[in-house]
Amino acid sequence: MSAEPNDSTFAHTFEGAAPCPNCRTVLPRLVECAPIYFEKGYVICAQCGKEVELWQATLDRAIRLSHVATWSLESLGAAQTSVVLPMESDKYYQIELTDYGVPANAKILSRRYAPQGDEQSMLTAVEWHPNEPVHRVRGTVLQLLAIPLFEGPIPRTGPVLIKVIWIRSGDSDAWPYLVTALEAAAASEYAPAMVFAQSAVEISMMPVIEKRFRRHASAEHVKQFMSNALTYGYSLNVVLPYLCAEAGTPQMPEAIRGALNKLRKKRNAIIHQGVEASAISPEDAMEGLCAAAFGFEYMRYVGPTLLEGKN
Repeated sequence: MSAEPNDSTFAHTFEGAAPCPNCRTVLPRLVECAPIYFEKGYVICAQCGKEVELWQATLDRAIRLSHVATWSLESLGAAQTSVVLPMESDKYYQIELTDYGVPANAKILSRRYAPQGDEQSMLTAVEWHPNEPVHRVRGTVLQLLAIPLFEGPIPRTGPVLIKVIWIRSGDSDAWPYLVTALEAAAASEYAPAMVFAQSAVEISMMPVIEKRFRRHASAEHVKQFMSNALTYGYSLNVVLPYLCAEAGTPQMPEAIRGALNKLRKKRNAIIHQGVEASAISPEDAMEGLCAAAFGFEYMRYVGPTLLEGKN
């Protein structure tokens, strides 16, 4: 049966950046407040009026919650939707998450089910799957079977909490790489998370640099230079700062650039030296993901200016 929203259904979505260190009010989504941060070096908390160093606030939260990866991801672009539904034991439910505010093109990173009733109405849910189950949800439909917990009357009806972590779709070529990085981190697969995190920044940055170079050099020479000579490290630390200074746009904060360089070294160690995944701590992984999220947003911020400039 399909579970339709009704008067006894509770649904709530949490989506935002880090909380304000002063009053703990959740700041707007990173995509909304990052441009203000890059321009001014801070954002203003709408609740207490204090200046917030957005990078540090986001990093602090990500590292503090790093051992619960899905919670850390909520400040980096992911959202959490919680739904409490009444269910009857041994019945099948098809939950369409779009009925509760999850976009149709969202990627589900994780999901959790928990009982909310008393001993006489305690139920939880398990996922109903085909003969070839997959760990990750495809689409936005959950197929659940309500099961009773502990002794008590059968059948029984009770509230069940469904908690889903998801991330929006994006129109950037680099966005799917960041989504894959977050998806891997949600599964505590930190090595691929680091690799895809850097890829997201690299893919958002290198085409912008290439298009700028093509204004003053042939496409063939630029292509060869980009392929054979210009590394990601030099692009991040030399070319991008120069182009931003030339265009008069704010520079990437040094703390973020430093974290991206740290991510680059760890990614290279994974790719070229075969560093084991167990050598990457949750704290390192979350710092790398935080750097990638801010690096991606920075390129989304400065990219149009660099491409529209006349020089």
